[in-house]
Amino acid sequence: MNKKTVQDYEMIIESNEEAKIVSIQDATSKLIEVKGYEKVTIPDIAELANVSINQLYKYFPGGKFYIIKEIGHQYMDELLMIKQPNNVDFNDFPGYMREVIKNLQQLYKDNSSLMKALTMAALNDGEIVDEVRKIDLKDYEIAAEFFSRFNNVSTDNKNPLELLMYWGIMVKGIIFLTIIYPVPIMNDKVLTDLMVDLSLNIWGYHKVP
Repeated sequence: MNKKTVQDYEMIIESNEEAKIVSIQDATSKLIEVKGYEKVTIPDIAELANVSINQLYKYFPGGKFYIIKEIGHQYMDELLMIKQPNNVDFNDFPGYMREVIKNLQQLYKDNSSLMKALTMAALNDGEIVDEVRKIDLKDYEIAAEFFSRFNNVSTDNKNPLELLMYWGIMVKGIIFLTIIYPVPIMNDKVLTDLMVDLSLNIWGYHKVP
């Protein structure tokens, strides 16, 4: 088998694996929306995704929660642009934050049924809460350091990771609550402005005259 043929074969395998991973993630999301997180089983996911249980565990050894966690990481990578720093203007933290929040608002709208189902599971079942406590904070530390790179952002000797957690709770809390309890006088623009202002305050942003 020549070098090109080997590379083509490897690309086919990689493409098939990516397709299976996407299928597993899509199946998990759809089942949770319909049945609720606690009632979805690994066999359910494998059947809908058209993969074997062994294949599912090959890609997601941690099971159901880790499928959802990986979906969340993919969304965050895309929203925060941490892996594309060349596309980010580090002199415009307000502009960056506004774009992140607007995209996050749209993400929650597009996946409102899934978000509601996961929240109900967290309230009614300790499994998600227990799994969250086990999460490695390394990815969050990377995001916190990324935010700290912006000009005119000052953490004032505060732990950037703690600031990231405060920021995440604030933004996700407001977005989610407005999905459940929409307030007529607060449209998307008003909410975006509010969250941007609070975000700049959390991160100690000081505009230079």
